[in-house]
Amino acid sequence: MPSRPRIPPPAFPRPPSREYAGSRADAARWVRDVLRSQIMEGAFGGLAAARPPMPSEPALAAQLGVSRNAIREALDLLRDEGLITRVQGAGTFVTGAKLRHHLDRLEGLAESMAGYHLPVENRVLSVRESVATVFVAGKLAVPEGSRIAFVERLRSVGGLALSLDTSSLRPEAIPVLLGTDLHSADVFTLIERQLNIGLGWAEVTIEAVAADAETAKLLQIRPGAPLMLLHRLTYLEDGTPFDLEAVRYRADRCCLVTTIPRPQHDSGRVD
Repeated sequence: MPSRPRIPPPAFPRPPSREYAGSRADAARWVRDVLRSQIMEGAFGGLAAARPPMPSEPALAAQLGVSRNAIREALDLLRDEGLITRVQGAGTFVTGAKLRHHLDRLEGLAESMAGYHLPVENRVLSVRESVATVFVAGKLAVPEGSRIAFVERLRSVGGLALSLDTSSLRPEAIPVLLGTDLHSADVFTLIERQLNIGLGWAEVTIEAVAADAETAKLLQIRPGAPLMLLHRLTYLEDGTPFDLEAVRYRADRCCLVTTIPRPQHDSGRVD
């Protein structure tokens, strides 16, 4: 899929009607969602080291057409989510902007994070030859008990822990992964360059899970904190399943982004 230009953050929308602003709780939730979307798009400094303050309460009230009390409640909701901090005398600042990891293109973490100009660090927890269980063998289309490569890494971006990744790969990957420094390399890049094969597509499933004690310790979060668990089975260009991954993302550090086209239907179309 061709790369798309970055869409600038949208302008502040107006509330649906003046009656909408009559309920302060409703208005606060609406403003919370508007500002949250803006924060996710980087409208208020994003992940920059030196972030400017957000607009003042009076400015936000005027731009959004709601009361200052509604703005104040919305900011309190965002602060409770960990997205902003309010400093008396200095203003309101974004503290919880999230890294955006695109799902509509098949790429490694370093490739996905390239636009942020932040270093991606890999702490290799395990890299070894393993044996395919019934489930893994079925996914990778190899006989049960086959030799496979297993890799587990803790991924950090800009010095902050982002994800815990485990990968099971077909036997062809064993000499590449066991003989390479994985601290500074993406597995996808190694597969394509050293095995001279092309990756084609991936099947992806995402679910919400709670962090177990050991995962929480590695990701520097509390046990039970929400994680996004991404299951990804990557295929080669010829349709061979090659890499079975489970990636646990910190939900407070990352959001997953994709583009979803609407199917074209001929029946019932009005010209």
